[in-house]
Amino acid sequence: MHAVLLLSVGNARAAAGLADFGVKLPNDTEIRVWDSTAETRFIVLPMRPAGTEGWSEERLADLVTRDSMIGTGLAKQPAEAGR
Repeated sequence: MHAVLLLSVGNARAAAGLADFGVKLPNDTEIRVWDSTAETRFIVLPMRPAGTEGWSEERLADLVTRDSMIGTGLAKQPAEAGR
């Protein structure tokens, strides 16, 4: 699966910028940097963690973090559910 992460980072080195937040992405992850404006808004959809196929929306929602919704982190892994 090829994931796309949309960021609002004013840095061409977005992967390095995310690493500053402690986020390590797989090498095959495509990163697109977009600047938002007053006329443009973006929605960030966290990547679905492996092993969550068939999970209900409620179970998946437990994996979502603030950082994963703003593009500066990843969703929790299934083993972290409920924490």
